Amino acid sequence: MRLTITCVRSANAPRTSFRKLLIHLETVVASAETTPIGLNEPPASGEPVVTRRTWIATVTLLVATFMELMDVTMANVAVPSIRSDIDASYEQVQWVVAGYALAFAVMLLTGGRLGDIYGRKRMFLTGLVGFLVTSTLCGVAPTAGFLVASRVLQGLAAAVMLPQVLASISVWFPKEQRAAAFGLFGAVTGLGGLTAPLIAGSLIDADLFGLDWRPIFLINIPIGIAVFLVASSVMGESRSSDRLKVDLLGTLTSAVAVFLIVFPVIQGQEEDWAPWIWVMLALSVPAAALFLLVERRKTRLGESTLVDLRLFRIRSFSVGLLVTLIFFGGVTAIAFVLMVFLQGGLGFGPFKAGVTLIPLALGLMIGAGLSVKLSKALGRTVLQLGGVIAMAGAIWVGWTIIDRGNELDLWTIVGPLAGLGVGLGIVVAPLQDFILSGIPESDAGSASGLQATMVQMGSAIGVATLGVALAEFQKGTSFPTSAGRVLYIDAAVFAFTALLVFLYPRRTTGVPKA
Repeated sequence: MRLTITCVRSANAPRTSFRKLLIHLETVVASAETTPIGLNEPPASGEPVVTRRTWIATVTLLVATFMELMDVTMANVAVPSIRSDIDASYEQVQWVVAGYALAFAVMLLTGGRLGDIYGRKRMFLTGLVGFLVTSTLCGVAPTAGFLVASRVLQGLAAAVMLPQVLASISVWFPKEQRAAAFGLFGAVTGLGGLTAPLIAGSLIDADLFGLDWRPIFLINIPIGIAVFLVASSVMGESRSSDRLKVDLLGTLTSAVAVFLIVFPVIQGQEEDWAPWIWVMLALSVPAAALFLLVERRKTRLGESTLVDLRLFRIRSFSVGLLVTLIFFGGVTAIAFVLMVFLQGGLGFGPFKAGVTLIPLALGLMIGAGLSVKLSKALGRTVLQLGGVIAMAGAIWVGWTIIDRGNELDLWTIVGPLAGLGVGLGIVVAPLQDFILSGIPESDAGSASGLQATMVQMGSAIGVATLGVALAEFQKGTSFPTSAGRVLYIDAAVFAFTALLVFLYPRRTTGVPKA
């Protein structure tokens, strides 16, 4: 940066004072030329500078993440109220939940890449504004059809907003401090999903201003406005240094491939796994292959791509995505099975069920905190440690449910749930860091979007698969026994995740040269 200063000295001003002023200005300018100007513009060493402003921006993004995660689960809790209030059919109410999840999953990869192209701050704020507008539309929806359409649009807005959080953290923090930031992200991720039933149940039971279920969406407005005001002032802009363009063909083919996987998985159980469900799943394979062919051809021609395929040659990234897909299938299925058992099997209301799961959320937060130091000492082994603890915790919870049956109470299950949560937290927090380490800044958004897509796909597949298992077990056994057996399957999923980590490299490397 060059700055030219022109000063006019008054005839009466002492020459020595004027000379001191010039020297002072030269010192200030020299300092400005060597001091990072944005939130995290790297110094000559190439490492970003972490300041108090960086942490304020990070916490602000995490508040937005918490808000988005709550919205997914709170809609599940509000299903009975929505049906009775606006005379919605069962299918319409199902799509209040599924429409959001589907739109979110389909758009995530593109949303992440838009941050690389146009700037992560700009796209975060754009997605946030869209999320606020659509939350308002959901909160005032007069009909079921209007609510479903608003939820789809809300999912698209969230898919633009959320990838910028992971991408920004990976860019803002140097490697030695990134684990702490991702640890916070992991804690917030678990806390948002698990406390949402408690918050939703409280809002619905309170019936604020006679609005019934609507405050679960309208609460986003004051939170989102506060996030927007803080983020717009403290966030620094970051984007790819490459001159990227929107990859329309890649966006279309990737969206089709994800849709053909997620839609039938969401609808499969409801449609009793009709033949067309399996046809769509089969078509997802050639659709994914077509997407890869499109991206490979664009890479060969030197054109902008939605995903740089060289990223998959980074073993930490490709193995990390596989671990994410399988692990989050187990994590989301646990929350699903426990909520179904507590409400359907024991007759708990949403609020009481949410209170029962608090130990799981607290354990996850503790595990996320422990993972920061453990990951530095153990490296990739921390993921295996967390997987083994999660496996033991799932077995403990399953055995407790089977043993106590319908006499299960909060105090009986506190220990098992807390132990399970600790294991989950130890994996969730550092997993983000392991996946994104070695990813160049130019592809941070794309990589974050792909990682978030794996979370959504794993969650959908896990809930669908273990939901079918729960239904099958119930045909010949009691509800507690069925739920316990499903948790044993979940334990096997976590054990398999721990084994997969052996494929993870001990040292992370960058993108291989073409």
